[in-house]
Amino acid sequence: NIERAQAMIDEMESLNIQPDTVTYNSFANCGINAGQPQKALELADEMKAKGVRLDVRTYNALVHACSEIKNIERAQAMIDEMESLNLRPDTVTYNSLLCCYVNAGEPQKVFELVEKLRTNGIQLDVAMYNTLIHVCSKDGDLPRAQKMVQEMESLGMMPDGITHSLMARCRAHHHRT
Repeated sequence: NIERAQAMIDEMESLNIQPDTVTYNSFANCGINAGQPQKALELADEMKAKGVRLDVRTYNALVHACSEIKNIERAQAMIDEMESLNLRPDTVTYNSLLCCYVNAGEPQKVFELVEKLRTNGIQLDVAMYNTLIHVCSKDGDLPRAQKMVQEMESLGMMPDGITHSLMARCRAHHHRT
């Protein structure tokens, strides 16, 4: 749990062992997995205050934490901060931002971001397509979801179990509307 993680940081420091980026990343993910995303954000503030460098994995955890608390503005600020430090967001970063939009009830922003990514030459991955299909399934937009699957397959990506589950949900929702 996150309290134990914080106690470990305190113990390390009492022994004059400074936690590094990897240690903090592990503890931030612990906070998220324990249902305490705010703690992950607090750890990042602690890292900055102590001069510990944040890396792409740190920012991925932070954007994910923002997704959990539905804070689009903070998630975007994290990505802006990354870029200002010459850290390049990766597909994990962008998928977390997509999930943030979904969790915050902003499905149109999902498609806007995907269009921006495509314009910038960033290849979508299966997780991103699944997020798009998830949005389609919530709206019962079966034709758009089917288009996403066809696009995946045309790029050589195999739909996974999540894709199939989302498509089944989309078909059910589409037939109810």
